[in-house]
Amino acid sequence: MSEHTPTGLFEQLLGEQLSAVTFVQDYLQLWFDGPGINVTNPLTVQTGQASVECRDGERSSFGLRTAHSCLSLRKQDYTTPEALYAHGFRDDAWFVA
Repeated sequence: MSEHTPTGLFEQLLGEQLSAVTFVQDYLQLWFDGPGINVTNPLTVQTGQASVECRDGERSSFGLRTAHSCLSLRKQDYTTPEALYAHGFRDDAWFVA
């Protein structure tokens, strides 16, 4: 898998520590040791799974050690033009979904 696809970038988060969660008015920021993700669509967090998956138009999900996050990519859940903005990855890579 290419490192610069959304799934490839999320794979860079495997094993990384979630260092901060910031609530900013109507969106959420997840900070790792370097990368950050601004989340504007509904986000569900579950425990007991670890994986990385991106399904266009449906959801994007990634594992966080003992927790699993699932972000809605359904059209009806968008309140802004993007569901998330991920940045700060290796090679200054970033993406918007």
